[in-house]
Amino acid sequence: MCGAGTLRRATRSVARLYDAHLARAGLTTTQFSLLVSLERRDAPVPLAELAAEQVLERTSLYRALEPLEREGLIKFSAGPGRTKQAALTPRGARRVAEARPHWQEAQDAFLDEIGRSAWNGLAKQLTGIVDAVRSVPTTGE
Repeated sequence: MCGAGTLRRATRSVARLYDAHLARAGLTTTQFSLLVSLERRDAPVPLAELAAEQVLERTSLYRALEPLEREGLIKFSAGPGRTKQAALTPRGARRVAEARPHWQEAQDAFLDEIGRSAWNGLAKQLTGIVDAVRSVPTTGE
């Protein structure tokens, strides 16, 4: 069984559940995750750092952030050197607060289905997988 294929199917299935709930706040799971990540910070975040944290290619990150900027949920600014950074706006903070109950409904439905104990073990394993695979060189490097 292919690890990538199995994980992608699982990820898409779970994302559909969360997306259905978060759509009521006008967000996708990816957008909510990005906004929450920015909310945790007191200062603008370099986009390279945000991309690494979210395990996203920079082009995918930019595509995900553009609609959030258009809606005024985040703002871009120049960082040190040639870096670009993003920060949550007050409007973005309100959207996160509006979306959080919908996220919680999805989280509760997910945990009710697979079990909290099973999820805690799986989450720990998945975090280990992310950390381990980050250190594996890909071809062409």
